[in-house]
Amino acid sequence: MNMRMPLGASLAIAVAASAQGAMTGNAYEVGYAWSGDTFGGTTSGYVVDLYLELDASDVLLNIFNYNDVSGNSSYYQGLTANGWAPNLQGSVFDTQDAREFDSFVAVGGVDVSAGNPLQVGNYGVSVDPNFGGNTNAVPNPNAGWYNGDPSNLAGAAGDLTAVGLNGKFGVFIGRFSIEGSEGFSLAGSIGEATYNQGLGTPGLQEGFTVVQVPAPGALALLGLAGLASRRRR
Repeated sequence: MNMRMPLGASLAIAVAASAQGAMTGNAYEVGYAWSGDTFGGTTSGYVVDLYLELDASDVLLNIFNYNDVSGNSSYYQGLTANGWAPNLQGSVFDTQDAREFDSFVAVGGVDVSAGNPLQVGNYGVSVDPNFGGNTNAVPNPNAGWYNGDPSNLAGAAGDLTAVGLNGKFGVFIGRFSIEGSEGFSLAGSIGEATYNQGLGTPGLQEGFTVVQVPAPGALALLGLAGLASRRRR
């Protein structure tokens, strides 16, 4: 049955949705080569960090129905930080690879103001049953993870300028690393997210697609192209 909504009502809903915040539908991948110390040695490879774009007032609660389309068969897990939930143990177990290279999922909760985030101890994040287990080699189809303690507001959106996403707000949602790799991409992977505007506000759900962030040189070229276009006009 087709139902028509009066124009005034539809505008009111649109304004309300805008006031509540809205996702852009994008999660951005930031990829880079890495090398450093492990527990008793050294290693190197490639890292892809994912950031979900949100409005500045949004708080991420969970990721679900995430499907990794990269085709990778496994991701790196450090000896002292094994498992997908954040679990930096500190003390003698606080190695470079555990902080900077180990694969883990997140719902915010890490500092992105100084560049690539460092893994932290667990603040309530767990993987859901669809993930395939905390020590699974890769996330299963329709995988999910969530903040089990939303009162900590770990998923609050922050400024992503320091990681190269100028003018964008959002949260870090995961690190995916492959030892010995010279590069890979998660672009095209899809998922959904639940978010709100803090305690006591209703949860909203929207889908997202992982997209690549242009390299700094490409961004400069895009800027020059835009400038040239404006001059021609």
